Amino acid sequence: MSKMHDLFSNSAVANFGAALRYAIGKREYGGAEDYTSLVELEYVEKMDQFIEVLKKFLRRYDSQTRRYERERPGKFAFKPSDKDLKDLIMLAESYGVKIVSAALIAHALVRPEKGE
Repeated sequence: MSKMHDLFSNSAVANFGAALRYAIGKREYGGAEDYTSLVELEYVEKMDQFIEVLKKFLRRYDSQTRRYERERPGKFAFKPSDKDLKDLIMLAESYGVKIVSAALIAHALVRPEKGE
């Protein structure tokens, strides 16, 4: 398999991409219409910028997931793990920030499978 396939199929990229997809979703479906995170990810170029954008995204996403769970008792929002975050940083160091952020955006914008 190619290195790009390894990156796109990595669970950290898939999980953060799914979280980004949920964050940009419509409010009526539990999303937050958080296009800011999408745009910020698109323009990162350096590792320190990437980390800062992830930090902002996670802050916004945490707020969104708490609201989702509060408004829908008994339902739990999807959250990427700490391991996913560490793996994502390692991938950005290996592949480069632009490529990893592009992979996250691609995962966020693809049409989810029926089960998602």
